[in-house]
Amino acid sequence: MSITQKTHYEILVKQVRTWAILEVRNTREVALNDAEEIWKNGQYIGIRVIKESFDQESKQFSSVEIFSRGINRKESKYDKTGQIAPCLSPNDLYSIDGRKSIWDLLNNTLTLWQITPTELLHNLEHYYKLYNEGNKLQDAVQRTAVTFEDEENSIQSRMQKLYKVIELAVTVMKQAQDDIPSLDAGKLNPLVQSLSERANRTFLLLSAITNYIKPTLTLSDKFGRIAVLLSPSRPYWVMEALDQLLSEFLLHPGLIVQMLGTKNEDDRGPFLSQLVYLQSGNLNLVDTPNHSAKFSDDVLRINSFISEKKLPATRHVLLERLKHEITEPKPINNNGLNAQIEKLKTLQDLLVSFETEDHILEDIEDIINTRMGRLINSQTIGEILYEIECPFEQINTLLDIEEHTLGASNKRTLANFILPILSRPDYETIFMGLNENPLHCMPKLADLQARILKTEFSEMHRRKISEELDKFCRTIMDSTQILKKVHQLNIKIQDKAMKLLTMLAENYFTEGDCREQAEKQVRLYMKQTGFTEGLIIDLPAAERPIALLDFRALLERAGINRVDDI
Repeated sequence: MSITQKTHYEILVKQVRTWAILEVRNTREVALNDAEEIWKNGQYIGIRVIKESFDQESKQFSSVEIFSRGINRKESKYDKTGQIAPCLSPNDLYSIDGRKSIWDLLNNTLTLWQITPTELLHNLEHYYKLYNEGNKLQDAVQRTAVTFEDEENSIQSRMQKLYKVIELAVTVMKQAQDDIPSLDAGKLNPLVQSLSERANRTFLLLSAITNYIKPTLTLSDKFGRIAVLLSPSRPYWVMEALDQLLSEFLLHPGLIVQMLGTKNEDDRGPFLSQLVYLQSGNLNLVDTPNHSAKFSDDVLRINSFISEKKLPATRHVLLERLKHEITEPKPINNNGLNAQIEKLKTLQDLLVSFETEDHILEDIEDIINTRMGRLINSQTIGEILYEIECPFEQINTLLDIEEHTLGASNKRTLANFILPILSRPDYETIFMGLNENPLHCMPKLADLQARILKTEFSEMHRRKISEELDKFCRTIMDSTQILKKVHQLNIKIQDKAMKLLTMLAENYFTEGDCREQAEKQVRLYMKQTGFTEGLIIDLPAAERPIALLDFRALLERAGINRVDDI
């Protein structure tokens, strides 16, 4: 390792959802041993050790995870791998995986016909239409056959197996035709009662509902007809069937847009926020102009049942749509990088405020982190900084972005732009205040340092950047001899102390060597015999207590809280 490279090891722990730095160690062995002991105590659900390195020559930081322990994420039963699931029996066709595969294989056709996989599987007319529609069914079967993990049989043999499954499913539909009840005028209770003891009650119910909604002209009409059937008093199997249909309607991308209003492609932020509200069952909390009824009764009805956790499949589809919208390559809005980062952070904050389950939060946070990573890159940051001449403004702009940035790697990318700015030779005169009154530059450095210390950069980033800012401030102090000049003033030591305390209170000195030197000089004054008496000796007796209180307040503003002789 180069002698110019500095390294430490951060031990991060996870209690509920977020990670926090617990300890920082200087050696790998100590960090790993401590991490093992902390993990054995069972206090945290996750622990990591991150090796943080800084190269003095390149002014670059790097981070590597060298230790990790923790729980696996919980997955929803609706989460899929994205692969097509081969169906080896009619039951497979009707399963969650099977219906998802049908949508993936036939989504263009189903979108054109405005139907769902469930409708296709419960109505012979829909099936015959597909069967007679060129090679669409054959293409779907062939694509599925390719996914089989079956090296013994040819693709042709696998296709024959799939056709047999389809034929069996069609036979089931044919045999059930005479048993499918009629859903007269949407009166569901009598139908549910008549099916409650039947072994295939869910199939018959979905078949009846499919026939009931078939004459409708639009997806929104279908959605509305199903929405009004929802009731807290419905048996669980009925609610599951209704949830299944509603969730598949929402697979059609245009329906959600119709439900929530027109999506502005130049600013997708409001649409994304509404998705977050709806998936959590809080759409009724969305602010609308003049408190107008922005959303239809059907949408608010769905929102209510989602809030009661009665529509898990529907909520899952809404979450998947949210993820899809976040990962879309087009901009979230056209208001610049920081506005997009801020909107993504707002979505995450909304999800947290709605007490979203941890595994969902982590999943979406990862997606948001990845999207932010695509936005925060060398090219985009470089273009932003190129338009800004003042290095102070450059760093403050980076810190504005950091405030809304998620993910350690994204924050590290931002931090890695700051030290090169501080080390540029053509910026040295600006940071040392040579282009203005040097004393006016000191608060700028201190304010910048204060912002750095409040960031969620790694400890090493904060320390290194803070040290560089302190060096510039010290250079100004040395060149102006400000402490020496104050000391040489022909005034009382109390007034000298007051001047330095005022500068400390007004944030003239950076944390580190500069502030330590200023505080040291103040404390030397205050240790002088008779210092306290000198503060009030020239004042009337009635004003002396107030003067002492004012001095104490100045000490607090200056950040000097422990004074033994006042």
